[in-house]
Amino acid sequence: MKIILDRHSSQPLYLQIRDYFSRLIQSGKLVPGVKLPSIRSLAASVAVNKLTVIEAYGVLEADGLIQSRPGAGYFVNSAVASQQWRSHFAPSQEVTISEVEETFCGQFTAALQAQQQKEIINFSSGFPLTQELENFQRIAKRAIANASDTLFRYDLPQGQLVLRQQIAQMLLHQGLEVSAEEIIITNGSEQGLSLAIRYYLQSGDWAVVETPTYHGTLAILANLGVKVIGIPMTTEGMNLDLLKQYLSSHRPKLIYTISTLHNPTGITTSQSHRQKLLALAQEYECQVLEDNAYEALNFEPISAPIKAIDRCDRVTYISTFSKTLMPGLRVGYMVVTGKHYQPILEQKILQDLHSSTVSQAIVSEFLAGGHYRRYLNRLRTTHLQSRNVMLRALERYFPSQVSWTIPKGGLFLWVQLPEGVSVQAICREALARKILVASGSAFFPDRQGYPAVRLNFSNSLADIERGVSS
Repeated sequence: MKIILDRHSSQPLYLQIRDYFSRLIQSGKLVPGVKLPSIRSLAASVAVNKLTVIEAYGVLEADGLIQSRPGAGYFVNSAVASQQWRSHFAPSQEVTISEVEETFCGQFTAALQAQQQKEIINFSSGFPLTQELENFQRIAKRAIANASDTLFRYDLPQGQLVLRQQIAQMLLHQGLEVSAEEIIITNGSEQGLSLAIRYYLQSGDWAVVETPTYHGTLAILANLGVKVIGIPMTTEGMNLDLLKQYLSSHRPKLIYTISTLHNPTGITTSQSHRQKLLALAQEYECQVLEDNAYEALNFEPISAPIKAIDRCDRVTYISTFSKTLMPGLRVGYMVVTGKHYQPILEQKILQDLHSSTVSQAIVSEFLAGGHYRRYLNRLRTTHLQSRNVMLRALERYFPSQVSWTIPKGGLFLWVQLPEGVSVQAICREALARKILVASGSAFFPDRQGYPAVRLNFSNSLADIERGVSS
């Protein structure tokens, strides 16, 4: 069995082994009753002491994921049947037509201020828990130490060549074949969204968004004076029948979509859905802005981005390292092909000349040598466990009239509440109990949507249990 261990990580090797098996068991890839490798064979295959494997198996057994059978070895616990979570999420299919009201800036500032309170349980953020700080510091120091004096001068506006080449290689593994010359490094995905929206749209134009959708994008559209068509989400993604209807009637210039691990619902669309959406965009000559900021946090294989099947420079793809490594680095990237690349790059030059060379060097160091891949594997394991704990807590403590999505990765559960419930009152009461919750209304154009909340499950297991039960 091939397990890649990071021997330079601050995380002990036995916990890395534990995380590897935990992820396989909880995702259903190791089914109940399957025998695990013997202590001796696993120790030999990953080149560790047998005591390291014994410790890893001991923790897995304590977690209830495996059980030992005297004289036979260790087996996946038959009581842990990979739970097949079933979502009852069934939102109304009402289209929203509006000139968007900007609410993001105030909410973002308020959330930051609330997070300063002591002992707050933060279910509202869009970021994973800060982990492995010592490992981050070590890699960042090495990036600076190995850097040339180029870090202290102006750099290419499209970003450092080595980093763009690394991103192109990373995207290739996701099924998206692009060159370094088609990538622009941005100050987080937020700048990429702003550059693309301001390039494709003008005040008074129509744009399509999913409802609900990322409220930061709604704020950019509002600031520009764009009129919005909110197409409701189904359990499979944007309602394509309604999309076709409004593409025909309103002729929007842009479709904004989050095809993988959607914010806020966590839904990931199928390959078929992606092909149909792109076909509609081509039929009605509409550009597509694909924002997959959480794509790297998937628990299981996913379809290639819509951009991967784009042959007409119809799709602009955006992602970021803010949702995986750390928000403070502010390193995102966009894939722009054909005639659109140079005009968008020129707009970036006018905004900030180039992105931080130091931040780019740190991200590049993470990508070198497999650090980033190994870190993501650990993060996915942690998130899968915390997602399952939150799902079990919701089933235990929430009324039967409440429904939620079952994301296959990312950070969020989208919880739909009964009609007539005051979401604002719930959020106020939660905050009084030191629990910060994101009101679902912010994710709808002009707050025109059903009552819901977005819950971030990247918290400690104890905080999830206490926060949901409160």
